[in-house]
Amino acid sequence: MLTRTPDYYQSFRCLAGACPHSCCIGWEVCIDPVTARRYLSQPGPLGNRLRAALQADEDGDFCFPLRGGRCPFLDRDNLCEIHRTLGEAATSDTCRSHPRFIEEYGPFREISLAASCPAACHLLLGSRATLTFPAAETPGEAEPGDPWLEPLLAMRTRMMELLQDRSRPLKQRLSLLLSLAAEAQDLLDEDRAEDLGPLAASWQPQPFSPVGPGLFPAALQLLEMLEILEPDWPALLRAGAQAAPLPADEALLERITAYFLFRYGLKAVNDGDLLSWVELCVFAGLTVERLAAVCGLSEALIRFSREIEHDQENLEALRDAFWREPALSLPHFQAELLR
Repeated sequence: MLTRTPDYYQSFRCLAGACPHSCCIGWEVCIDPVTARRYLSQPGPLGNRLRAALQADEDGDFCFPLRGGRCPFLDRDNLCEIHRTLGEAATSDTCRSHPRFIEEYGPFREISLAASCPAACHLLLGSRATLTFPAAETPGEAEPGDPWLEPLLAMRTRMMELLQDRSRPLKQRLSLLLSLAAEAQDLLDEDRAEDLGPLAASWQPQPFSPVGPGLFPAALQLLEMLEILEPDWPALLRAGAQAAPLPADEALLERITAYFLFRYGLKAVNDGDLLSWVELCVFAGLTVERLAAVCGLSEALIRFSREIEHDQENLEALRDAFWREPALSLPHFQAELLR
């Protein structure tokens, strides 16, 4: 099967106990059924502790509830006791796969590294070169894809080209992404996905004059209304709303947006809502830029990813707000980018 990954994927190495944002802190650890059965039968003192910690909800899904905000098997050195004692194979699917986001599309898969992970974030922001996503043959059997998949892939390819055309200022490129996404959404709404490829090939931007006050500070105020993972997130949002924006490195912001576009640009194959997925990608880059004035670009990206990418309810609420909240409407996006 063909697998696409970011060009820095093979360089990833977990920071383990040295990680400043451990994935074993702040997030309840989900345990897949196979691993849960192993823990239930594990002999010895560690097995007794595993069984005592393991809890099942009303649907029968297992997890390790946090203790003091930490996984109960995260030791004083911020290392996993299960991994150290029983080996990596004894950890859950979630623990083994993190920080990878794996998307199976049928004829191919795509794997990205979550920007919430400091090691992955360092790789993403460690270069100003254009971010690429090479493909390689990997084990696995390809399956037929959704009829919308190839047209959406052609559209995402065109959007990536627009994003990475450094002959234009970055915010102008982001505006073009949204304009193209809006026209593509019209086709999807009319059940004309087969026309996405021709649109991507022939599309040319049309000049227009945006109106409205832009996205901020309303965008940060909305984020504060979503589910909160870390207690200091609202304070960071409020500080970002008050701080004077600082000009960020366009090449790095381009790479951040490319990361999100690769991660989410094909999601419309599931729900037909391409525009809100592209708005999410642009919104993420603009919000990270805004928060960077308070905590720096890398920390801003890590914190945004933790609060939004790893919370499905927050993702859905944010995308819904793009349609429902006038302050986050497409004209406000364009006003933010072109004023």
